[in-house]
Amino acid sequence: MKKLLQKLDLSSYIQDFEALLARQKDVFYLQGDYKLHFKRINELAKLDFTPPQELKNLNTELMHLSKQGILHLKQSFEFVKIIRYFLYLKGLKFEQCLKEWLDKIQISDEIKELTKYFDEKAEIKEELDERLVNLNDSLRLKTEQIRLEFSKLLHSKTLSPYLIDSQIHLINDEECLLLRGGFSSSLKCKIIARSNSGGFYVVPNSVENLYKQREDLKAQKEEIYYEYAKKISAIFHKNLAFLKFINQAFDLFDSYSARVLLAKSKDYEFVPSDSSKDIILKDFAHPALKNAKKVSIEFNKQVLLITGVNAGGKSMLLKGIISACFLAKYLLPMPINSSQSKIGSFKEFVSIIEDPQNIKNDISTFAGRMLEFSKLHEKKDLLLGVDEIELGTDAEEAACLYTVLISQLITEGKKIIITTHHKRLALLLAQNEEVELLAALYDEKNAKPSYEFLKGTIGKSYAFESALRYNIRPNLIKEAQKLYGEDKQNLESMVSKNINLELELKAKLKKVAKKEEKLEKLLQKVQEDK
Repeated sequence: MKKLLQKLDLSSYIQDFEALLARQKDVFYLQGDYKLHFKRINELAKLDFTPPQELKNLNTELMHLSKQGILHLKQSFEFVKIIRYFLYLKGLKFEQCLKEWLDKIQISDEIKELTKYFDEKAEIKEELDERLVNLNDSLRLKTEQIRLEFSKLLHSKTLSPYLIDSQIHLINDEECLLLRGGFSSSLKCKIIARSNSGGFYVVPNSVENLYKQREDLKAQKEEIYYEYAKKISAIFHKNLAFLKFINQAFDLFDSYSARVLLAKSKDYEFVPSDSSKDIILKDFAHPALKNAKKVSIEFNKQVLLITGVNAGGKSMLLKGIISACFLAKYLLPMPINSSQSKIGSFKEFVSIIEDPQNIKNDISTFAGRMLEFSKLHEKKDLLLGVDEIELGTDAEEAACLYTVLISQLITEGKKIIITTHHKRLALLLAQNEEVELLAALYDEKNAKPSYEFLKGTIGKSYAFESALRYNIRPNLIKEAQKLYGEDKQNLESMVSKNINLELELKAKLKKVAKKEEKLEKLLQKVQEDK
C-alpha cells in the first residue's frame, strides 16, 4: 500500500490526514457498510464540532484489565477522555444516522460518575476526599517552609562569604546551594555534587529534614491515589465489554472526524464509489498539485489511451484518475465537483509507472514490465495504470505486443489507463471499441502545453516544439526535423484528423443503427395494432 501511495504521489496527502487523527491507526480503518459511513460523514460535515483530544492506544490497558490488573490513574484517564467525549457528542444535535449510532452507546451512571473524579491534568480532584485537601494544604506549607529556609540561608551573614552566587540550583531533582570550600564550619549540610569551577552543591540539613517531611506527605497522597486506582480499575473490569466497544467506537468516530476536518481545511468534497466501473470526474485536480488547472474526464469504456504533448500532464492525469478511485474507495475527500462526478468501485489498484531497471533488481526495463504484466491476469476487479507503455524496447515490436496484451486484459474485464507517444500503438488500440482516446493539447500560439485534454483523438507529441521551449538551439531542431522527414510530419498532422473522422463516423453509424432499431419496433407495433 505504501508503495502504491508513493507511485500515485499521495504520501503527503496521507500525512496531512494522519495529522488530524486523535489516535494513530490504519488510515483505511473504515469497515462494513460504506454507504452508512458516507451518510454519517455527510451529517458530521454539516455541524461545527470540537475534534477529539490526542489519545494513546489502549490495547495493553484493556488486556491488563481483562486479567484484573490495576491501572495507573493516568491510564484510567485515557478511558475517561473517551467517555467524556462521547458524552459531549451525545449533547450535539446530530441528524438521523449519527444520532441512531450515538443512541446505541449507553453509558451507565456508574461510568459517568468516574468522569467526575479527574481534573484536566489527569489527577484526582482534591474535593472528592478530605484527606487530599489536608495533605495538599500541608504540602503547600512544607514547600513554603523550604523556600523560606533557603531565603534565610542566602541572607545569612555567616554563610555569605562562601556563597558563589545567590541562586537556588536544581541538581538531580534536589534544590541546593553552590558554595566555596571552607563552609563546613558555618553550615551543616550534605554535598551532592561538584561544579566545574571547584564549588560544592550542598543541601542544608534543615532543608533536607523538610524534604523528608514533604516526601512523607507525598507518600500518603500516593496511597490515597492507589485506593482510587483500585476502585476505578474494579469498575472498569466489571464494564470491560463496554470499554472495548467504546474504544472501537472512538476510533470509528476519529476516522470520520479526520476526514471531515481535512475536507473543511482544504475545501475538498466526498465522492463515494458505486457498484459501476464508470469514472466521471468533474473539475478534478490531483491533491498533490497546487493551483492546478482542474480537468473533467468521462471514462466509461475499459481502456483510456492518453497521448499528446510532452510535459502536458498525461502522467499526472493517469495518477489523478487512479488516485480519485482510490480515495473514493476509502471515503477520503478530494478536490472535485462531487455532485457531477461518479466513481466506480475497484478491489485492486496497480500502477506501472517507474522504470524497474536497477542493479539491485538485476532486470532490464522491458523485462521488468513484462514481469509486472504477467501478474495481472490473476487479479480481479482491477484498475491498472501504465505510464509510457512503450518504454524499454523497440517501439514497433512494442506496439504489436502491447496491442495483444491489452486486448487480452480487455477480455478479462480489466479497467486500464495508458499513456504513450507511440502513434502505431495508438492506431492499433483505437480500432478496439472498448478503447477511449484522450489527447493532451498544445497551445501553439504560446508554444507550451495547455494542460487541457480533448476526447476522441490521438495527440501529437510536439517533441521538436518542446525541445525548443527547453532552450535547445533552433538550428539543431531544424536539422532534427529534416532527419525526421516531411512525410512523417505530415502523417503527424493527418493522424488526428483521420482518427477524429473515424470516431465521428462510428458514432453516427451507431446513432443510425439505434434509429433503425427504434423504427423497426414502431413498424412492428403498427402492424400488431392493425
